[in-house]
Amino acid sequence: MPRPLPKPGWSPPETMGEYRLLRLLGRGGMGQVYLAEDTLLERTVALKLIASVRPDEAARKRFHAEARAIARLSHPNVVTVHRVGEVEGRPYLVTEFIRGQTLGELSRPLAPERVLSIALGLARGLAAAHRQGVLHRDIKPANAMLTEEGEVKLLDFGLAKLLEGPRMAPLEAPGRAGPVAPALRELSDAEDLMGTPLYMAPEALRGEPSTRRSDLYSLGAVLYELCAGMAPRQWLDEQLPFEAWASAVAPPLLERAKDVDPRFAALVDRCLQTEPERRFASADELCTALAGLQRELESPPGGELPEGNPYRGLRPFEAEHRACFFGRSQEVEAVLERLRAEPLVLVTGDSGVGKSSLCRAGVLPRVAEGALGQGRHYRVLGLIPGAHPLAALASAAEPLWEKGGAQPGALLGTEPRAFVRELSRTLGRAEGLLVFVDQLEELFTIGAPEEAAPFAEALVRLAELPCVRVLLTVRGDFFTRLASLPGLGEQVARALYLLRPLSAEAARAAITGPAQGQGIHFESEALVSTLAASAVSSAGGLPLLQFTMAELWEARDEARRCIPASALEALGGVDGALSRHADRVLAGLPPLQRRAARALLPRLVSPEGTGARRTGTELDAGEPATQGALDALVKGRLVVARETDGETTYEVAHEALLRGWGTLRSWLATEGEKRPVRERLEAAAAEWTRLERAREALWSERLLQETQGVDRDALSPRGTEFLDASHSATRRKRWRQRALLMAVPLVLVAVLGGVRLHAQWTRAQKVAGYEAQATGLAARGLARKQAAEALRQKAHGLFEAVGGGTVEETAARREAAERAWEEALAARQEADDALDEAGQSLEAALVVDLSNERIRGRLVDLLVERLELAEAFHQPERQREMARRIQAYDSGGERQQRLQAPPTLTLTSSPSGAEVVLERYVEDAKGTRALTVSRRLGRTPLEGLKLPEGPGSYRLTVHAPGRVEVRAPVLLSRGEPLSLHLALPERGAVPEGFVYVPPGRFLVGSADPEDMRRGLLNAQPLHESRTGAFLVARTEVTFGEWLAFLRDAAPPGAAQGHRPYSDLRQWGVALTPSATGRWRLRLQLNKHALEANEGEPLRFEGRAVRREQDWARLPVSGISFEDARAYLAWLDRTGRVPGARFCHEREWERAARGADGRAFPHGNRLEAEDANFDQTYGRKTDAFGPDEVGSHPASASPFGLLDMTGNVYEFTQSMGAREEIAIRGGSWYFDRVSVLVANRTFVEPRTRDIGTGMRVCADAPGP
Repeated sequence: MPRPLPKPGWSPPETMGEYRLLRLLGRGGMGQVYLAEDTLLERTVALKLIASVRPDEAARKRFHAEARAIARLSHPNVVTVHRVGEVEGRPYLVTEFIRGQTLGELSRPLAPERVLSIALGLARGLAAAHRQGVLHRDIKPANAMLTEEGEVKLLDFGLAKLLEGPRMAPLEAPGRAGPVAPALRELSDAEDLMGTPLYMAPEALRGEPSTRRSDLYSLGAVLYELCAGMAPRQWLDEQLPFEAWASAVAPPLLERAKDVDPRFAALVDRCLQTEPERRFASADELCTALAGLQRELESPPGGELPEGNPYRGLRPFEAEHRACFFGRSQEVEAVLERLRAEPLVLVTGDSGVGKSSLCRAGVLPRVAEGALGQGRHYRVLGLIPGAHPLAALASAAEPLWEKGGAQPGALLGTEPRAFVRELSRTLGRAEGLLVFVDQLEELFTIGAPEEAAPFAEALVRLAELPCVRVLLTVRGDFFTRLASLPGLGEQVARALYLLRPLSAEAARAAITGPAQGQGIHFESEALVSTLAASAVSSAGGLPLLQFTMAELWEARDEARRCIPASALEALGGVDGALSRHADRVLAGLPPLQRRAARALLPRLVSPEGTGARRTGTELDAGEPATQGALDALVKGRLVVARETDGETTYEVAHEALLRGWGTLRSWLATEGEKRPVRERLEAAAAEWTRLERAREALWSERLLQETQGVDRDALSPRGTEFLDASHSATRRKRWRQRALLMAVPLVLVAVLGGVRLHAQWTRAQKVAGYEAQATGLAARGLARKQAAEALRQKAHGLFEAVGGGTVEETAARREAAERAWEEALAARQEADDALDEAGQSLEAALVVDLSNERIRGRLVDLLVERLELAEAFHQPERQREMARRIQAYDSGGERQQRLQAPPTLTLTSSPSGAEVVLERYVEDAKGTRALTVSRRLGRTPLEGLKLPEGPGSYRLTVHAPGRVEVRAPVLLSRGEPLSLHLALPERGAVPEGFVYVPPGRFLVGSADPEDMRRGLLNAQPLHESRTGAFLVARTEVTFGEWLAFLRDAAPPGAAQGHRPYSDLRQWGVALTPSATGRWRLRLQLNKHALEANEGEPLRFEGRAVRREQDWARLPVSGISFEDARAYLAWLDRTGRVPGARFCHEREWERAARGADGRAFPHGNRLEAEDANFDQTYGRKTDAFGPDEVGSHPASASPFGLLDMTGNVYEFTQSMGAREEIAIRGGSWYFDRVSVLVANRTFVEPRTRDIGTGMRVCADAPGP
């Protein structure tokens, strides 16, 4: 390419079209700049010409590329282009003329606060360029102008290049191997070098293609120079080799400018990172950081903390919650920056990503405070389209409307342009208007179709006004449908702002920020990490997280001012918390209200799968059951109620429920193709009601045929009544047609029937008497049953809260729990007695009238109530008795079928795609719980999967490549919708010999008779409890493992103190070292002493089997609680088992029995060979003693753990007082009762016993 002449031989004409040249302002690397006059508009402009001797086609194309690049920009911090043209074959460019100084002309260094203001302007201008796909490629002090008004502008995009254009060939600069000074002189003269070396990014100097991050490096170099007085590379030695000079790390800004705020210095230093990936990802990101810093320096964060729960659950954040809105500061700044430069911004993203909250709590309050600038005060007009978008817009505009003249609603329907024109007149010169439309997808889901186009046109016309900005939100899956709307469709691509899910760091801020503002902290960093991981690991994770946080806030520990990890465990973790909450709300409804909820919830979902708003009239809220269901769903935060035009409307609280609530998804899936029929039926029922139940409005037999297969439970009470009325009408019509044919026979039948009438009347009177007696008894029984259930739940809650205090505090809590339990048992007995008497009365009625199906049905219903009572209080014998009686009386089998209603499983996993195997536990005649033949359920996620096997105890086994196998025992009740999420740890995250137990629920305690439960077992009543995830060793700690600890422990004295030892006079153990360094074990078993050196077996003479034992594999015993604590600390310290600790009693019990209330790890019966207890070797004194760990696989627990019953007692962390030490599992010397899973025994900290050892638990690996 020809080079510009120092003194060009060609001079431009004095006039070029309407432009008259006044004087030469300067020369650039590509052209000459003149001051010119625009004779048409009477203004001064800047006119730039290519200054080549013979501008070839490449130079001309390059100039036009510059012009197009700048012309695509419209931003207050970027020079404005007026025109592009050619004169005598030479192109020229006309731009605004800026009065002021270039940054290169300013005296440096500048004041830090002034540099921050300049930095923000430059970053905003650069961000606007990058959004249009334009690189500047030559940012330097001479290419940025500070106007007389103090505004900074980027100019001379003469080196700009559209990103989609061809790449520049790699630069071959001369002198690369020598010192930098001569190389720089040659580089500055090189035509193929686009940029100024002093400010260019290292990769650009190496000839690599420039990127947005290259521009950010140049911007950082300019800011560095403004603060420090010299560019970063000017501080380097000019004799450095070029490669070293080009890639040298700039001295930290704080070293060269001590008075700069450290936070600003960190931002500049990040721009100057030599590796591009370590710089800011975009100019928008830099803008956000600079704007946030400027706000912090100018004033403290605004917004008062709202009262109550600082987490919004499923509701969006509003302006009044801005002080609780965390994690989106960058996105807020980015949207504001877009609104400054663009008239229309469309925020889109997945459902639940937080679009509404971003705008309502982040953007709108900042706009109201003047964040858009431009000398205007912006008012906010906000709306949601709803069913009638035009009416919604008109209603929102009314407060701005001038009195008199056409109303906004009338104008919108006929002349959208006139509406816009009239609205603009209401704004003063210094006023602006931000129109905010949330949930724009409602144009397609519930909005009137004919209103979508005029509504979109109105938005476009509003955005054309210079004083108006339009901000929209739309769900990502509806984005493409906006393209079909006239006017708006052409704008969406340019207006798009994609809101991405929260980053891990932002999620942590959203979690901790609101609580910290109220002075509440989280119990552990691991809890925060778990919560944050849930927000970023799955689509729609944010609303689930916010819901969980709202629940955790309510469960906070006020005394400790913290949110405990146990609260999350009680919720069942983040994944599934919402679904479980929804299922609990549903389960808490009375049967009629539950059926009403089943009918109305699908009606709050549009055919496209989005939320739909319905009025109370549409939902038949006049029915008591429906209104009760709606009230309960609103109270449970599953449904939102709003007043609209004097009528209450209802909608699903958040679309996260549509994705994450397995029960609702299964209902929608069940309806399938019958859903449109149901919708038509409900509409017809509403019209029938409006016409005062006119017979003419009922459906004919032909229409009724289409309702076959429609689930009656999915109908509203009004819909059910309409359907029944229609069927009745068609039946009456058929009967009337047959009446004439049957008239005579009916008369004869009536005469004959009169003979029997008296006898029937007598029977009916007796039956009515018995039934009345049963009704009173049943009412009393059901009332006592309800009271018993409330007392049972109260007692169980008290038992769950017993632990954690001193011995005295724990004893008092335990006594209170036992009193509540006694009251519950008394109420249960009263309820059962009353229901039993009511049943006897109904049985007496059946003796009189055996064919009375109604009485039979009432009797079966009472038996079902008694069965449920027995189930709640874990009385298996009573359950079996009631089941037998139900089978005898339920001739149709309907109640039995309901009792076997299949539970529904929704299972997700991380990672997804894991294979799931289901097995069911069935108890045989001996009491052993064996797994039935397994079946594969498929791969996760599994949604709404019905289990035809019915209620019962199951075990899920989940596999995924590279992950440990996870077993999840679950106990499912009839018809229960269970939502479960299983995290599968990586194989390397679980130490060898350990089992991962996922978080979950299980039955803890004992259902044995009260005197045995309290007096012998010291157990709590059997009830549901939960644990979080944890690791547990498959076997007890062995002598061999303990030897490794003794050999490694330091100092040597400490090892000596932890040697296993107990009194050897009758029953004892001792492990001692020999002079040769080998260890020797001695077991004193009554009169029999067994001894063996390391590597030699112990021999039990009285045994017929397992006579010889490798004592290194025997469970260690003779250790104290403090010895065990030291061993655990050693495992953790050495990294053998990170986070090693004692098992909590609840963890131990869950690991031993799985989910159900079995007495032993493998069932309810223990045979002599199943485990090592007193009967295993015939109670012979010379046969007693421990077995090698894992010798009795028959008693393996559902998690595959061995020796959880018998062999040796195991130390655990007590669920009672802090000072208590509980040992669990029994030992080889004790009887069958002592080795029950529920049995609890307590010892002192220094107790050493030959029958007591330990098992290791550990914290679960992080996500």
